[in-house]
Amino acid sequence: MEAKRQRYQYNNYSIDGSNARKLQVIPGYGEPEEIEPIRQPAREKRRKPKADIGIDLFSVLFLTIAIAVTLYTCINYLQVQSDLTEQNKEIAQLEHNLVKLQNQNKDALSQLNTSLDLNYIYKIATKELGMVYPKDNQIITYKSNLSDYVRQYEDIPEENGSDLLDKILN
Repeated sequence: MEAKRQRYQYNNYSIDGSNARKLQVIPGYGEPEEIEPIRQPAREKRRKPKADIGIDLFSVLFLTIAIAVTLYTCINYLQVQSDLTEQNKEIAQLEHNLVKLQNQNKDALSQLNTSLDLNYIYKIATKELGMVYPKDNQIITYKSNLSDYVRQYEDIPEENGSDLLDKILN
């Protein structure tokens, strides 16, 4: 167990743990004279200046304007945030409608593709309308740089004033 170290003050000498100094006084030598303590002049109490708790008109106006600007900024921020949230909801709704319409278009296209009967169309064209496949000399070929479509900027010129219908019938 650790010994507790104690410190005592005794007649301007200190006792520190077990290392206490022993006082040796020689009898009759250096009898303490009574010394009159030196008096120091009485200290004057320092008076703290009174704090000016009042604020001037300029400070009041400045603080009022600062509070008003801060309040205005906060209100505008909340309004902009609310508008942004509303626009995000509207965008989400429009995107949902777009996906829905795209799905409806795909369904309608697939219904059209499945409902077309090419054999029926061929029968009607050849038997009722009198259409025939063109002969080899009636086919005009051309080379296109674009593989998926052709733009026609003007009418195709007729050859030797003859009618396209005449060419097909020959």
